[in-house]
Amino acid sequence: MSSDSSSLVVQSQSKRQAPILPHTRGSHSLFSGALPYVFILPTLILIGLIIVYPLIQAIILSMLDVQFIKPQGTFVGLNNVINTLRSPIFWLVFRNSIIWTGVVVLFQFLLGLATALLLNQNFRGRAIARALIILPWVTPGVITGLLWRLLLEPQLGIVNGILAALGVPNPNIPWLTQGSTAMLSVIAAAIWKGTPFSTVMYLAALQGVSEDLIDAAKIDGATGFKRLLYVIIPQIEPVIRITVLLTTIWTANYFDIIYVMTQGDPLNQTHIFPTYIYELAFQRGKTSQAAAFGLVTATLLLIFSLWYVRELNKRKALD
Repeated sequence: MSSDSSSLVVQSQSKRQAPILPHTRGSHSLFSGALPYVFILPTLILIGLIIVYPLIQAIILSMLDVQFIKPQGTFVGLNNVINTLRSPIFWLVFRNSIIWTGVVVLFQFLLGLATALLLNQNFRGRAIARALIILPWVTPGVITGLLWRLLLEPQLGIVNGILAALGVPNPNIPWLTQGSTAMLSVIAAAIWKGTPFSTVMYLAALQGVSEDLIDAAKIDGATGFKRLLYVIIPQIEPVIRITVLLTTIWTANYFDIIYVMTQGDPLNQTHIFPTYIYELAFQRGKTSQAAAFGLVTATLLLIFSLWYVRELNKRKALD
């Protein structure tokens, strides 16, 4: 009787404690579900501080008439954006930005791919060449601008010295102070600095190209150019597209090279959106107009990026 009664007591206690287990599992499940959000919370806070908050501030500033001498400002709605789109200087800066971005990205792609193909060959000193090719890209933009200012200096610059040695008449060309050569000069500096990034990206992609396909193309009698066009480029196309997207966004937002070399001169012929926005905000004190220019620039880049990514998804170039 005592053993039967003790077993009944144990069973009754286990029955009373059983309902507690689901509650414990539920709490553990809830904690596990919230844990990933806890981990990404610092990143979300950082993004909010450096992206979302400045963007909201820029939108607010663009709707006010804020200047250095009138920091309080008055509400003007979309007048700043409308006046920006109607301004002749906007379309001049827009044209400069298109030329600057298009030419720089194009030549970074062509030179980067050509250099990557060269560095992918077996030759003595290849490791050293691969290490040295990255130096222009890691050089700060301010240093790059100063370097190219010295190279293009009218009286003492190396470029004009080479032209003089070649017998070119009137070799003292003011590269950075005349409209016909100023944009060409800053474009050359940007290409020199940015090409190594494209080279490294394409060189890494070339390591995954199938040698069997290249050998098969050789057996079929394909020339080097046809092997490049129909075998190599299709295999590295996803990397090419991503690299072009990145270089386009970075080039459109370049500031330091142009500002150090020309500060947008002569007569705004080398101003692009970042340099002109800086001039409006920090040299002229027109904060609201600068914010309006910035919003228009961000909108244009966002439209381009969304369109480009959509095209990539259509062609499954990101797979």
